[in-house]
Amino acid sequence: MNQQQRKKVWELGKDGDVKALRELVAREGALTLLKSAEMDSYGWSAFHFAAAMGNLSVLEYLWEESGVGPELAQLVDDSGRTPVIAAANSGQLLVVEWLLADKRRCPPETVLAATNDRAGNPQSTALHYASMGGREVIVRLLATCYPSLIPMV
Repeated sequence: MNQQQRKKVWELGKDGDVKALRELVAREGALTLLKSAEMDSYGWSAFHFAAAMGNLSVLEYLWEESGVGPELAQLVDDSGRTPVIAAANSGQLLVVEWLLADKRRCPPETVLAATNDRAGNPQSTALHYASMGGREVIVRLLATCYPSLIPMV
């Protein structure tokens, strides 16, 4: 895939155009989509973009029909953000619920992982991002599913 095709994949993830994404995958192949188009210059994949924008239909397509779902759940950007962190940070409750509903879509390490600062030190988890953004329902959901995210006082 060339750079223009990669950008198209990311745009389709952002825009939620499942039909166009399906056509692109049919032309290029799902494996090519995953290996060649997975990351932009910041390490975001179409899965990250769809999670952040709340495009559940794109997430479902990429997960269920493209044949590359489990790999998508493990993707981490340059700062350590996983798709669930992208969704929690953007306040995408339905996406967070969908991801958490199946441990294959949201393995514990993707929720418990912390992003990194410029020096590579762990900083914020999905819970931190949701809390900082005032996403109370997402905070409660994450805390219920992963009580270890809540520090002991």
